[in-house]
Amino acid sequence: MSNTEHQTQAQVKGAESKAAPSGPGPSKPALSPSVIALAGGVVAAGAIAGFLLLSGGGETAGTVERPALNLVKTSEIDKAAETLVPEEKEKLVSQAKACTAPLGNMRLSKMTANAGGVVRIRAGNYLSPAFNVAEGPINIAVPFPAPYEVGKGEIVVEGAAKDVYFELTPGLKIDTTGGVQRIPVIWNTSKPCGG
Repeated sequence: MSNTEHQTQAQVKGAESKAAPSGPGPSKPALSPSVIALAGGVVAAGAIAGFLLLSGGGETAGTVERPALNLVKTSEIDKAAETLVPEEKEKLVSQAKACTAPLGNMRLSKMTANAGGVVRIRAGNYLSPAFNVAEGPINIAVPFPAPYEVGKGEIVVEGAAKDVYFELTPGLKIDTTGGVQRIPVIWNTSKPCGG
């Protein structure tokens, strides 16, 4: 063989050895689509749960410690509006009908014959007219004490009343003879138009 043929054969063998793998290399195991979907679902569920806990909207059922403030139904907005402060009535009614800021409702009634008195309800910056809890129950509409999408806030009962049943979900007894009574409340944010 000539020197040139030797060089050509050596170049061909060198090219073959570079092109061919020298042996099986380490391989990564492939993730199945179901494992990827499961992991994605866990991450999404965690994100939603975290958001609900931080925003306070995770609670939907009232408790004794934090009763639920119910919404005024769309069909009852005009009737409920009669209990609003006259100077804010038009604005609050138009917002409730446009589903931008619904109204909450509650009922006050005497628990015993000697119970009753005069109360006002503070919800956020809103202060209701004075209501005399005398004979029959009184239905009262108020704006929510915080932006509706927050799902929680505080109602403050002011005035001088004793043994009055404050109907939320669940209801509770109020007594403001010793001062104001603060009631932390929640609400279901899934029905901005009152259901």
